[in-house]
Amino acid sequence: MAVRGDAGGPRWAAVRHADDHIHIAVVLVRQDDCRRFWPSWDYPRLRATANRIEKRLGLTITAAADGTAAKAPGRGETEKALRQGREPARVELARAVRKAAVASRGVDEFVGALEAAGYVVALRRAPSGDPLGFTVGRRGEVTAAGEQVLYSGSKLAPDLSLPRLMATWRQGSGGREVRAPVDVARIRVDRARGAVRGARRGTGSEEPGEIAHAALDVLTAVSGWSPTLAAAAQEFDRAARSPRGHHVGDYVSGAGLRRVARQLLRQRRTARVSGDPDAASVALAVAVAALLREIALWQREVGRPHQARAADAAATQVGRWVGTWSLKQRDESHQPGLFDHADVGRRPRVGAPAR
Repeated sequence: MAVRGDAGGPRWAAVRHADDHIHIAVVLVRQDDCRRFWPSWDYPRLRATANRIEKRLGLTITAAADGTAAKAPGRGETEKALRQGREPARVELARAVRKAAVASRGVDEFVGALEAAGYVVALRRAPSGDPLGFTVGRRGEVTAAGEQVLYSGSKLAPDLSLPRLMATWRQGSGGREVRAPVDVARIRVDRARGAVRGARRGTGSEEPGEIAHAALDVLTAVSGWSPTLAAAAQEFDRAARSPRGHHVGDYVSGAGLRRVARQLLRQRRTARVSGDPDAASVALAVAVAALLREIALWQREVGRPHQARAADAAATQVGRWVGTWSLKQRDESHQPGLFDHADVGRRPRVGAPAR
């Protein structure tokens, strides 16, 4: 807009609005001849300019505008959440919608799951009656005019629009219910890791991006086991989406992960993981962490460093949960007063005189 050396170019000003961003105000009229200035490809050019400045000053390189980031809460949403003492509605709703989607096999189950969780849901249908989209909101969350505040799925995250959810439901619709979803999940996660490794070596036939997106379903399914695992799912959210949107393909590993994730959510009590997780649950978590590390390696190799960091951070969170569980088990097996190898040397022999 204002090329160096062009004294008659548009005037502009940069205002630091907060710690993490600035606003640039530009007068779109030239100073010398008062002609209107029409920006062309200004967003991509601004992105390239910002990257050059970041590299020159040694700053953190910000991510490209590749469509993988979920829409952040606006200023008004954040301030309202602070007044209410709760997290922004957009964040809570995105998590609830994803969990309901993972546990469902179709639109009716999806809507029922959200309504059972206490949310307001409205479907948008075509004249033929086919569902086109949905909106969701927290019950009692209204505007100043008293109208219900609703968010469409696509505004919560790029992969939460109804057409994309329906595509994932179609992919995971086959297969049969299993009696031990935790054990089956570990096997399928291990196979998925092998598929990603094969793709990295050029010998695989599956799409790692599809596996990454399906891995988020598994993380969502186990997020209820612990706040640490819930944080891992939140971290992995961006790493799971492919640039410029996600397109579900017909891949064996991705479909298998989606099916077992649904069964994990639907059969938590049957699988005995609603309380303290057992060894099988921890083995699944170890396998998930390994899969996330493999996905991070692939993301880094294809030039997606921010997604790779998100996958690594999620794997670290899962590993932290595994470590906490292991320490807890060790402490419980060495309670004071229990007979173990540490006490053998201090116990008197039978019939020995007391000292």
